[in-house]
Amino acid sequence: MSERAALLHDTPWQGVFYLAGGGTALVSELLTTPGASRTVLDVRIPYAAAAMAELLGGMPDQACSEATARAMAMTAFLQARKLGAALPFGLACTASLATDRTKRGEHRAHAAIQTLDGTWTAFWTFAGDRDEEETALTEALWAKLGHVLELAGVTGEVTVTHTAGKPAWQALLLGDEQAVVTRPHAGDLLLPGAFNPLHEGHREMLRIAESITGRAGAYELSVANVDKPFLDYREIEQRLSQFDRPVWLTRLPTFIEKARRFRDAIFVVGLDTLVRIADPRYYGSPALRDEALQELAEYGARYLAFGREMDGSFKVLEDVARELPDALLELTTGVDADTFRSPASSTRIRQTRRPDPA
Repeated sequence: MSERAALLHDTPWQGVFYLAGGGTALVSELLTTPGASRTVLDVRIPYAAAAMAELLGGMPDQACSEATARAMAMTAFLQARKLGAALPFGLACTASLATDRTKRGEHRAHAAIQTLDGTWTAFWTFAGDRDEEETALTEALWAKLGHVLELAGVTGEVTVTHTAGKPAWQALLLGDEQAVVTRPHAGDLLLPGAFNPLHEGHREMLRIAESITGRAGAYELSVANVDKPFLDYREIEQRLSQFDRPVWLTRLPTFIEKARRFRDAIFVVGLDTLVRIADPRYYGSPALRDEALQELAEYGARYLAFGREMDGSFKVLEDVARELPDALLELTTGVDADTFRSPASSTRIRQTRRPDPA
């Protein structure tokens, strides 16, 4: 029997564990120690790329990275809450350890723990055979658990980075609040986005939107997204640090929810986003899509659509108008290419920053 696992089982913490590429000995130790059902609510080992995409709601930029570990931990935390944990946590690890093929990068692991109070991360590198690295990773993960959960008797050293969850962020995570703002703003001209990262194209769009509408603009960043993981506290902190304008931090993943919260608002969008608003697959059927568009009109939602590079060329609203339902076109004003023509893309920026995979 593992004494450290028994110590964890005697705490009120209940967690979900997601592990990829290594660290499964930790779960084995927990499960083979009596009392595991008091601690372990769920375990997943998403080795296949498709399994990871299913877990996170989309493919991560890189499988073994801090961002992916944090996204996994937040997903695990939300699952622990869903399963009824009174004191939930999510633990995740994504590793690239020794295997039967040559690795291009260093042997490493990223781990994260998510609780209501904060996001903790850690990073380790290893040099050994697979058994040695698995053993070292398991001990490192136990040290991390000991640091975060303050389990008496668990020893080990690890550099842990911690981002505390501000009360407003915790309220969004729990669903107690739907929208909070970093500084006063009317919420009547909003540029929604992931801003991963914010770039000059975003800034120019908002400046032009202000000039066209005569309203003061703000950004809107949703911590919950339809096709992406829920943002953890580190991710929220990093993305908010980019802005010099008001930001509405919300838990409003869909435009119906945004329009319901921000009545009579003008939403600044790229043409690709407008096309997604018209896509029936996000609603279940064309009929349900049309009902949603009618609801958007009732909330007074309006869209200012900026051109984007799509299918190899820069397009504006008039280029795709025939593909969009009339109900959406009635809510939308297009910005011509002479006013705005930016090739900037957050995805391409991330790709240029992405390190080679191991």
